[in-house]
Parts: sequence; structure tokens; C-alpha cells
Amino acid sequence: MLEKPSGTDNQLSKEDYLIMRAKKALPGDIYAAKSWLITARSLFPHSAKVQFEAYRIEKLSKNVKEAAKCFSEIFQNFPDDRDIWKEIETVTTCLRLEQCDSEAEFLCQMFQHIPQDLQHRLLVMTADHSEDTMEHCKLLLLLLRKFPQTIATHGPRLVETLLTAEKHSHPGRTVNGFRRLLACETLPLLGDAVVELNPRLSLRLLCKAVEFYLAYIQQPQDTQIQNPWDRLFQIMELMSKKLGWELSNLFAMPWNHETYSDKLQQYAIVHSTGLCDEPIVRQLLMCAIVVLLRILNEHNALINNEETVYCLVEAFGEEVYSAESKLKKRKRDDNAGIVITSDSDYNGSGLALAVKLWDLLHSTDYLQREITKLNQQLRLDNWLNLFLTDLAIYKGLHHEVRARLLEGNTLSTNIRLACTSFFLKDYQAMLEYIVVVTNSLPTTAGKISHTLTVPSIRHLHYLILARFPILQYCCKLLLLAIKENFSSPGNIGDLSIGHALVLIQIDWPQEANLLTTITERILNRGSFIYPLFQSYIICIDILEELTYLWSDHGGGISLDITTGMAIIQNRRVTTRGADKGVREEFKQAMRQQAARDGTVYLDELLEKFIINEQNVILHSLGRPQCADLR
Repeated sequence: MLEKPSGTDNQLSKEDYLIMRAKKALPGDIYAAKSWLITARSLFPHSAKVQFEAYRIEKLSKNVKEAAKCFSEIFQNFPDDRDIWKEIETVTTCLRLEQCDSEAEFLCQMFQHIPQDLQHRLLVMTADHSEDTMEHCKLLLLLLRKFPQTIATHGPRLVETLLTAEKHSHPGRTVNGFRRLLACETLPLLGDAVVELNPRLSLRLLCKAVEFYLAYIQQPQDTQIQNPWDRLFQIMELMSKKLGWELSNLFAMPWNHETYSDKLQQYAIVHSTGLCDEPIVRQLLMCAIVVLLRILNEHNALINNEETVYCLVEAFGEEVYSAESKLKKRKRDDNAGIVITSDSDYNGSGLALAVKLWDLLHSTDYLQREITKLNQQLRLDNWLNLFLTDLAIYKGLHHEVRARLLEGNTLSTNIRLACTSFFLKDYQAMLEYIVVVTNSLPTTAGKISHTLTVPSIRHLHYLILARFPILQYCCKLLLLAIKENFSSPGNIGDLSIGHALVLIQIDWPQEANLLTTITERILNRGSFIYPLFQSYIICIDILEELTYLWSDHGGGISLDITTGMAIIQNRRVTTRGADKGVREEFKQAMRQQAARDGTVYLDELLEKFIINEQNVILHSLGRPQCADLR
């Protein structure tokens, strides 16, 4: 049969004829196909085609061990054959897959049955054979994983290749494929292995990894790397050990921002006399900045999420220390007595920890110079810009806050500018920013805050960026500025009191104590003139209090509160009650005002007041001083 092939088969060589018969037999009778190939291998033991066809049949038969045996023989006998190299590339690709189909899984199992010396040789040759740098690096990584004993030999070579490739392919771009291989896959292998890296290179690699992860974390659309903070901390632990850092053990601990912060503070105290020594400063800086940024990252996620966005502002405190000595003692510490609140479960504790770490990193001139260099090296501006503004607010550095915010024009920026203008007593600027804020209130209603004023020396508050909380905060700023003019003579005093009555409605009865102060002022003055009364005052409790002051029992105060209103037929209510008709008209006016309570939306009323009465409000702030406005 071999001597006399017929038809088109006559054109085939004996070798090809046997392969052809094996292929034809394979669909119906695998044993017949194998018999043909046994014959072919006996007659042509040095034929790559015959050997490869034998391998192919074993692979189709899902015979792992026999396929591995055939594959090994081909690789040893025909290392330059084109077909075997295609198969080698397929095998190495499957070895790198995280999820395999049935064919890829078979090839991975087959690879495990290849003798280890051949596995090693195959991977080395494949890596050297690859012309693509990325593919070359991935194959070297595969080699290091399969044969950890080769890390000392091939690890430094891989590192050098990755650094060189990144320099030429992605200059200035932190998140790239080569850096990812270095930070996510290569350094964990090198860190666990006994491999010599000089300290300078180790520090450079650590900085590269830190820079990569920090840049990657700021790309929320990319979720390919799971738990990037945990992986960064793993690198910190491994590379810190390579560098012989005392703080390497810190990153082996479960993450807890308070524990980590305390450990860093303790390290600084223990080494307080060495905070000018480069080895101590270097590890303190690198470890503290990574911990600081993780704290800030978690903090920012809690105060800015898909549901709610917050804005840090200076809020209002009530003195709680009756003993003067205690008060002075607390004031000696710039950060003592600061209370941080929000209207959520999170109280902003991350900010306080971040501030402590930042102060630690700036506790000596040498540390300050080095953190500036590290900031530039790791490109931390995007991380720190928002924090530095919050830091200035935290420390009450209102001039610095204003300087940092002046170029912005967002809602939160204008709220903060109004805040800092208030504390700088620049009330005209404060009012201008409040008007801008009021003109751009969000549609989300939100809820009135009950923590804008708390017992404290200083009070910071995470303000929810919604209509009512923002409007409430703006009203508080105006109210406190206006209160300074309650005792002003004549028209200014009346305007201040009247505006205050309008403003305290937003969160009534939170300012009930202030109403008591206002009524005492009105009683002392003997009269009260407020032309805007009927436009803006509708709170029933306030109306009842004023009605009582107007009555004989309440003091018979002269009230001029209905100027220009049609309900009194062009007459003012300026009497102590002598005119019975005017008395009835006054009561009717009060009843009509009370009827508006519940039908008029307070946020819209206060919004209209701030925007439409800006000039009149400015007079009550005392800038500029003005003549009688009646």
C-alpha cells in the first residue's frame, strides 16, 4: 500500500501520505489514526511534521500526559520549527490567562506535565525569542512565577527592561503598561525573594510604585486592579524591608487609620533627635505621606459620594469652659477645642488625623524641605490641593483660604469665600458672595441642620450642598454680622433688628434665645420701624411676640411695620392703640401675616429677601453708613 498510492495520493511523499491517512482516519477511528502515525514515526523518526501530527492527535484526544510527551520531544528535537513556535506562543499565552476555556485549560495542564528543566528552557527561549518588549516582559514574569529560584538571576534584568521601556515609550505618563507590570507584578515577586538590590534602586522602585498607585487610584473608571491601597501597602512593606526600614512592620498590620497615625507619631517621638538624619527622615516621609493620602482618600469618599456632597466651613461655637484657666490652657494649643460636625454619621475625624500627620511632616525645617521635594517627585498636587484649603480652614487661616479660593467660581468656593469674608469682618464681600450663592442654590432641598452651632472653642462643619442647609448657613452668617448693629441708634438699629427677625425664621426655633434679646432691644428703644415687615416676616411665634409688645400689657411699643401696604388703606400702624380702628387694622394685618405661614415656602422667601434686599441688608451691616431709609 505504501509503494502504490493511487490518484492524487500518488503526488504525495510517503511521509505526507501517512500523515494524510492518519488525518482521514481520525474522525471515525482514533486508534487507526494512531496506528498510521506509529508507522510514520517508525519510518520517519526525524520528521517534524510527523511528530507534530502525533502531538496534535494526542491533544485532540485530550490525553494530557501523551500530549506533553510529544510536545517535549518536538521542542527538544525541532526547537526552530515554525509550527512548534506557534504552539509554544499559544501555550505561554494560556499560562498568563486568568480565565481559561477548555482548550487553554488543557494546554496549562499539559505544560505542568512537561519536565521542569524543559519548562524553564522553554520560557527563557520564548522570552528571548519575543520581539515585542511588553510580551518579553510578560514572559519573564511568567518564568519568575513558575521558577522563583530564577528571580535573583532574571529579576534585576526584568526591572531594567521595564524601566528602560517606560522611559522610551511613555515619558511623563505615570499609568502605563510597563509601570503596571513593575508595580503590580514584578515588585511583589522581588520583595519576597532573596535578591540583592542596591538601596538607591530599591528607593527608586518604591517611589515608582507609590507614584503609580496614587495616580491609578485617581482614575475611578478603571477597576482592573482590585484593592489598590492594600496592594500599595504590600509594596510598602516588602520594599521597606529591602531598605531595612524600621517602619516596614507598620504595613503588615491590618489597616486602621488611627492605629497607623499613632504609630507614625510614636516613631517621630522616639526619633525626635534624629529628624535631621536622612535615613530616618526618608522612611518617615514616605510612610507618612502614603498613610496620609489613604486617610484623605477614605475621608473624601465619605464627604463626597453619589448621594451627598459636603463642603467644609467654619461654623459657630458656644463657649463651654467656665473656668478661665481651663479656657486659656486649651487656647494655647492651636488645634485644641476644635469640634468637627456634619449631618451624617461621619464626623470628619479623617481630616483631624490628616492635619496631625501634615503637622508632623512639617515639624522641622529639614522635613519641610524634603516633603516639598517628595511632593514634586510623586506629583501630589492633585491629592493635596483640596486638603490644603481644608487645612487652612482647620487652622483658621482665613487670609490663606481666601487667596487659595479666589480663582474658583463653584458653589462650594463661593460659600467658603462668604465664610472667610465673615471671619475677616469683610461684611460687604461676605454679602456679595452670599448673593451669588443664593442665586445658584441647588434644586435638592435637603434638611435644616441642627449642628451649625455647638459648644466649642472653634467649630468646623461639613455643610451639605443642598438648598436648606446652604440657605441656613448664609442666614447665620448674615445674622451674626447684623447683630453687631442691634444697638446702633435710629434707623440702622431698627433695620438690623428687622433683618434679624427675617433671618431667624429659616431654622426657627433654633434662634429662640435671640428673639428674647431682640424683644428686649425693642422695649429699650420704645419703638420699632421696619418697612419690609409684611413682605418677609410670617413666623407665628415672632408675630405673636410683636403683637404682645404692641399691646398695653407688653409695653405698648410703637410699631411702624406696614408702610405702603394696602391693607391699612394707606395709613401706618404707628400708634400705641389709641385709635380703635387702627388697632383692629393692626390685628387684621397680623392675622393675614400669620395666614401666610405654611403657604409660603421659607426657602423661597429668604432667597427673595437676600437677592432683592441686598442694598438694604448692606446698610444694616454698617457699610456704608446711611441716612434714614424710611
